[in-house]
Amino acid sequence: MHSLSSLLSRLKSRIFWPALFIAFVAALSLILWSGSGKGMTYREMACTFEEKTPSCLDSIREWNEGLAYFDSSVAATRDTLQSLKDLLWTFWNIEFAGAGDAAVTKDAVLPLRVLENKKSGCMGLSWLALMVAEARQLPLNAVLLPGHVFLRYQSSSGSLNLEPNRRGYSYTNAEYREKYKDGKWTGLEFSPLKPREFVGLAAFDIGNLYLDSEPPRALTWYRMAEEFFPKYPGIAANQAIAKSRLPDSL
Repeated sequence: MHSLSSLLSRLKSRIFWPALFIAFVAALSLILWSGSGKGMTYREMACTFEEKTPSCLDSIREWNEGLAYFDSSVAATRDTLQSLKDLLWTFWNIEFAGAGDAAVTKDAVLPLRVLENKKSGCMGLSWLALMVAEARQLPLNAVLLPGHVFLRYQSSSGSLNLEPNRRGYSYTNAEYREKYKDGKWTGLEFSPLKPREFVGLAAFDIGNLYLDSEPPRALTWYRMAEEFFPKYPGIAANQAIAKSRLPDSL
C-alpha cells in the first residue's frame, strides 16, 4: 500500500506541474495571439496571472475609482504626469514594501494584489502604472536594470525617469548606472521593455519564490518566463538550478 501511494504521489508530481504550465500558457497564448495580430495588454495579463477572466478589472472598484480620479485630475490640471504620480502615490497611496524578500513576494509583484494591499516592489508598482498608462494612452515604459526596473515617461520636452520604490523620484541614467554598477549587467538595460518581456520578468520573479521550496513549480514559471523573454539570461541560469534540485524520480 505504501509503495502504491508513493507511486501515485510521484505520478501526480510528474503530471500536475506540466499540465498546469500547458493550461496556463494556453490561456496566455489566447490573449497574446488572439485576433488580427492583437498583442497582450498589461491589464489582461494582470487578470490572467491571478487566474481571473481577462476583463476582470471592469468589476474592481478600486481600479475604476482610480481611473476616474486620474481623469478628473487631468481635466483640472492638464498635467498627465503629475496626475499619474498623484494617482499612484496619493490616491492609491502605494508604499514601498521594503528591500530584499519583501519586494519580490507575489503580493509585491502582482498588480491586483498591490492595488488591494497598497504595498509593492518595483515590478508590481511598475506593472500597475503601465496598466494606467495603457488605459489612458500615456507615453510610459518600463526599463530594465540589474535586478530592478524603473519607469520612463516620454513627453514632447524629453524623457523623465520615475523610481517606483521612491514615489516617482527622478534619477538620471548616470545616477542609475552608478547605483547599480556592481550588479549583473546583461546588455538589455536602458531600453524600453516590451509588454511580453515585462510579463516574462514577472514570471521569472514568481519562479524565484519557489526555487528553494518547490523546484517543479519554479520550473513552471521559468518556462513561462522563457516563452515571453527568451533573451533574459537569468532564466536559463535559474532553470538549471531548479532542475538540479529535482528528485531523481521526476
